[in-house]
Amino acid sequence: MENTKVKQSLLIGALTSSFGVFVSKLLGLFYYSPLNATAGAYNMSFYNISYSYYEVLLQISSAGIPFAIAALVAKYAAKEDYKTVLLVKKMGISLVMGLSIIASIGFVFLANPLARQSLGSSAPLSDIEDLKRLFYILTIAVILVPFLSAIRGYCQGLKRLDIYASGQVLEQFVRVLSIIFFAYIFVKVLNFDSIWAIYMALAAASIGALIAIIYTKLLAKKDENRVEELAKVQEDPGRTKIEVTKEIIALGIPYLVVSVLSNATMIINTTFFIDYMTKVNGPEIYEYAKLSSGILQANCAKLSGIPAVISTGFCSSMVPYLTELLEKNDFVKLRKQVNQILEAALYVLVPMMLIFYFFSKDIYYIMYGSSNLELGADLLRTACFQYFFGVIDLIFSSMMVTLRLKGKTIVVLIVSFIIKFIVFFPCVKLFGTYGMSYSNAIYDFINISMYLFFLNKYYDVNIYATLKRFVLMLGCGMVMVIPISLLYELLAFDYSSRIIDIAYMGLCGILMALIYIYITIKLNLPQKIFGIKKPDVLKILSRFKG
Repeated sequence: MENTKVKQSLLIGALTSSFGVFVSKLLGLFYYSPLNATAGAYNMSFYNISYSYYEVLLQISSAGIPFAIAALVAKYAAKEDYKTVLLVKKMGISLVMGLSIIASIGFVFLANPLARQSLGSSAPLSDIEDLKRLFYILTIAVILVPFLSAIRGYCQGLKRLDIYASGQVLEQFVRVLSIIFFAYIFVKVLNFDSIWAIYMALAAASIGALIAIIYTKLLAKKDENRVEELAKVQEDPGRTKIEVTKEIIALGIPYLVVSVLSNATMIINTTFFIDYMTKVNGPEIYEYAKLSSGILQANCAKLSGIPAVISTGFCSSMVPYLTELLEKNDFVKLRKQVNQILEAALYVLVPMMLIFYFFSKDIYYIMYGSSNLELGADLLRTACFQYFFGVIDLIFSSMMVTLRLKGKTIVVLIVSFIIKFIVFFPCVKLFGTYGMSYSNAIYDFINISMYLFFLNKYYDVNIYATLKRFVLMLGCGMVMVIPISLLYELLAFDYSSRIIDIAYMGLCGILMALIYIYITIKLNLPQKIFGIKKPDVLKILSRFKG
């Protein structure tokens, strides 16, 4: 009974986190299409390059501290050491702010060399100057967003995943409104150059973070007061500042290394792709290289954020629960939950990836219209299975760090980073823009294989049963999508109306979801994964039967 409750708590937490991130990503999709139309496809490469470096800087400026705060708050809250819980929050936020300021200053000084390397020697001076300005705009967000992440880490450690999720939604909502409003005002009303849409899109990150900080602190106030009251009556003095700082660094620094190395594909793609493409094919390919890079790493990557929700939600929720089981040395439940987390993620991820593959042209058209449709659809189709590997990779890497296999995780990522760097250039030379996706898939596959080896070696984690269920899910997904895709082809849609395509895709999506859920219930998959009882399943089936 207790095991069922723990499983349900973890999965509910995962789904709560996933829902928040899903809504955030969904809101992100709303702004991306008008931003793409306002800024132009060629300018989206600027957005991608600047945001890629920004994300790496966020990892550096927070140094894994939000993760450390979540883990340590969960650890000491479980021990009822509330004085240390408050100290973890205080020291963690102080460290984050110090690192953020240093990272922001460093971004300013590195703006020029990073812009020149990313665009290559064939880039005009105006492009380099535009990219530098975008870097400068993001320096404010480099300070605000890590601070927000630290506060969220505290909420996450207290298992207040509702605050974590709702704060993400609010942040993205404010950001989306700011992007749409200011991009339209500057480009359409004031007739500024279209690059100003990108300027506003990046400035909106700071606006959204600021509002989310205020919101999260207000909602977390009650929990903070409760912890403070419990700390006042606690007789044990708790840990010292030095001890807590050492713990944060011990947890955070390896996580930082893991995070930076996990972004190896993005770093290599962003830094070398345009430059290498122009060197191999000549400077006349510069505009195409910039366009295709923007489509794959900005437009397609934004769509990949939908399946990435699965990894984000489950990674956020697993930290406090796996940490507790590790503290209690309950390795039997720990092994079960590792498999349950993976199976629950796969259950949603498999049909999603198949839909992306078979309906890539329709999805791209709905989001971005007919401009560069064939190229965008081909790039999305090529990349979708790489996104699948990427999501599983993120889940495993988070498990490894949470289960105190940070050293092994770093070894895995260093090996994969080297392999990615080696295969990137021949892949791009042979396959052009598609080579980025191929090299990314190789990188993720190597990571997953090595993670499984270490989880099995140190915790006796065996995913044989999970793989069997994965095959069943894949079969159910194919049954779900192939007949519908053939039917969709018979409609002979001419991509002249996005409204009609949305209607068709909506109907097909509902039909596919019903088919997938019905077949998997018949095969007893969700019952085993989510712990659904037989009477509940009969109720669900009766609804399908009308």
